Amino acid sequence: MKEEKARILKMLEDGKVSAQDAAKLLDAVEETEGKNENAGKAGKTLKIRVYERDSPRPKVNLNIPIGWSKFLIPFVESKIQNKLKEKGVDLDMDKIKEEMEHAHVGKIIDIDDGGDKVEIYIE
Repeated sequence: MKEEKARILKMLEDGKVSAQDAAKLLDAVEETEGKNENAGKAGKTLKIRVYERDSPRPKVNLNIPIGWSKFLIPFVESKIQNKLKEKGVDLDMDKIKEEMEHAHVGKIIDIDDGGDKVEIYIE
């Protein structure tokens, strides 16, 4: 949720939203945080971020509800593994699937090869 808050503050700084609108958005994010902490698997999200060299913005930014992730992962599993193998990373998809099944909040994968970066985590 820190990313969402940072985005809201950046929009305020850039003049894209008023202070009043930013406050409402921040309240909504905090309300969602409270619900997610108490909801078990409900409301949790599998997040996949891929950053290109020196870019603060992700090239790939996937947010998949944890309930849907077990259905969607088989469609992207081989693509993820192939891309990471190109970078010399052997990915254990069973570990990711296990983490999704238990919906443990936190980082599952954090790869930084000195250029591109891949993060997979559950919030």
